[in-house]
Amino acid sequence: MQHLQGAGWIKARTLPRSVRTVKSLLQKGWIEKQYQGPNNEAFLRLTEKGLKAKKSPVPIEGRRRMVELGLKAKK
Repeated sequence: MQHLQGAGWIKARTLPRSVRTVKSLLQKGWIEKQYQGPNNEAFLRLTEKGLKAKKSPVPIEGRRRMVELGLKAKK
């Protein structure tokens, strides 16, 4: 997603190859795909939903579990 941020439509073949990741991001609506040009090439871009997801904090599983157990994190 970092490769797509603020870049508009990017040729899919110029991005790191990960079919599973692209498929997942498309299903979540975080990116969109469009076929363009004379060769009908795939292009991808980040959606508003994807930009919001990229900016949101990612929970750290270990800390979440510690909070559930009522433990304090080590500093």
